[in-house]
Amino acid sequence: MAKLCKAGQQLREQIDDDYPGRDRRSDGWIADARHLAKGNSDHIPRGGIVRAIDVDADLKAHPEEVFALVEKIRKVAKRGDKRIKYIIHNKRICSPILNWKWRKYKGNPHISHFHISFTTLGDNDSNWFDLDNERKKNEEGLIKGRRKLGKGVSSSSPGDISSSGLGCQCNCKCRNSISLA
Repeated sequence: MAKLCKAGQQLREQIDDDYPGRDRRSDGWIADARHLAKGNSDHIPRGGIVRAIDVDADLKAHPEEVFALVEKIRKVAKRGDKRIKYIIHNKRICSPILNWKWRKYKGNPHISHFHISFTTLGDNDSNWFDLDNERKKNEEGLIKGRRKLGKGVSSSSPGDISSSGLGCQCNCKCRNSISLA
């Protein structure tokens, strides 16, 4: 029985978590008759593993949100995630061939959905896809010039949360203005 590669499972789960109410009508992973007739699709199981997913473009968010999501996935690949083989969306394809730059695609236009193919590295690798580049943000600090999270924090800093709870550490009336109810 065919199964979806671990990278495909992970990315699909992350998208589902970020867009829980999204449309799934154009979702898919295993080849249909059209894919089988062509014989060269990553939706066709090879060694029992399918290395492609299609994700419906209707994320039930702002209509352009799909472009932002696809761009995040492209940037993950460009930053060096070797599990991603190529991406197709909106009559365009990107891959390592041109360093993940978009170019025209003449096959299925992939307008109602987008397609991600995975390399064999994704067969057993279910590591998190860093779609928001959180690792870089944490390495550089959230805003340039500010301290990194958890670095250089003094327990006597006025903005810290004290053991007594949230609130200002000065003697003004604002201390009582925070309500947790």
